[in-house]
Amino acid sequence: MTTHFRLIFTTCANEAEARQLAQHLVKEKLVACVNILPTIESIYMWEGEVTQAIESKLLIKTKSEKMNEVIQTIKKLHSYEVPEIQVVDVATGNLAYFNWMDEVLN
Repeated sequence: MTTHFRLIFTTCANEAEARQLAQHLVKEKLVACVNILPTIESIYMWEGEVTQAIESKLLIKTKSEKMNEVIQTIKKLHSYEVPEIQVVDVATGNLAYFNWMDEVLN
């Protein structure tokens, strides 16, 4: 069983950018909640080079009908040329939490 909720992952260059993006998404009622993991280390290929960076990870909770607008907002506000945006379907969980999300996002 899949719910109508989605978990979206992205990374930001720093905590300040992560907070600004999270606050915008919540204020605009595009998402119910954003968790910020303030310091992660990322190692990846960029323009043919192995790159290492300290970033902040965002775990963004929303409903499926708001997902596309969340993705467009991330692309618009993000400092990266190619921001990470990955969407995971939420299969199941705490019904009380889902009810809270519905209340916040309606």
